[in-house]
Amino acid sequence: MKNAIKFIAIAACAASITLLAGCSGCNAATNYKTTTSPNWQIRGGSADELSESSTLMTKRETAIYSVTHNAGANTNYSVEYAEGGTYTTVLYATTYDWNSQGIPEALRIENQTDCVYVYETTLQLEGAYVMDGNRAPFTTAVHTISYFRSAANNLLPVYSMQDIKTASPGSINPANLDSAYVEMDRVYETYYSRDGGTAIVHAEARGDDSIDNADVTTGTGSEYSLFDASSLGIALRSMTQSGTPAFDVFVPTNGAGARYQAAWGASSAIARDNESYSSIISALDSAVDAGYILTGANDEGVREYAFTPAVVSLVSAMTGPSTTYYYLTVTNTDLNAGRAALARVEEQLPFSLGTLVYNLTSLTLN
Repeated sequence: MKNAIKFIAIAACAASITLLAGCSGCNAATNYKTTTSPNWQIRGGSADELSESSTLMTKRETAIYSVTHNAGANTNYSVEYAEGGTYTTVLYATTYDWNSQGIPEALRIENQTDCVYVYETTLQLEGAYVMDGNRAPFTTAVHTISYFRSAANNLLPVYSMQDIKTASPGSINPANLDSAYVEMDRVYETYYSRDGGTAIVHAEARGDDSIDNADVTTGTGSEYSLFDASSLGIALRSMTQSGTPAFDVFVPTNGAGARYQAAWGASSAIARDNESYSSIISALDSAVDAGYILTGANDEGVREYAFTPAVVSLVSAMTGPSTTYYYLTVTNTDLNAGRAALARVEEQLPFSLGTLVYNLTSLTLN
């Protein structure tokens, strides 16, 4: 197995987003914090939405997505994915003790606990790289957990874990199949200071993979909002669905941050007669039947859903591939009827290797 270089498609980004660059120019003189709101039902009723006394804090929102692949234009080699790929996210809340034994001593705080959100993701894919009639099968199995503070605290990251087994594209025109991809089999754990200004990353490699296992301590201070890569999908969900906000994403696999922007587009109806959206409509109808507040009905009594796209890309002269996230449109900021659930993702793979499409198939709150 070849040593993995420092980039990876992180499924934690609510579908994976290719993270390639460091955070050049992250320090700024002006406050560019992104406004975040609790666009989900797991919350209390107060201004500080996280409250241990709220009955909703015992709930879990689980979303399941099918994952399919649209072929790309690269004529040098290709990647193929088997049917049956899945992506699952779970959102809930818990209490975080800042003096727990597992936290690095430098970041511990005595007598300090916070009620925090937890976002778990699991990506399961089977695929193969293909070149000159030869195939190299691979498995992608990525599990992430991220803890972060309330929307009132700008979803500041607290802790993240990324268990990654995958093979990422290596170049646009490899000399042979063996150099067409890079394998990774690692676990990353990142602990943040309570103000989000410091991150300590611990990495461990498995099998034939290798890595410097020394902990890396780095500053994350910035005048922009900071999110861990594992919680990017939920961070986007919390944003106002307009404009082009920029924000910093800390990438544990790189041990550094990168600046991204989300270009929000216009809301559009999720057409019931569009076969591409059939699983999304079915999932949303089932969620509403079960009592999840997602939408209203038109004059004929037919439920109507709409989503708003956000194209996420690196802020750089070389932006690399982008990922488009489609969130249910928030039609009333007071009632938050849309809950901004993630309905669909279109992830461009690097080197013109196609697009991974994630479509919602199930949404539950229990």
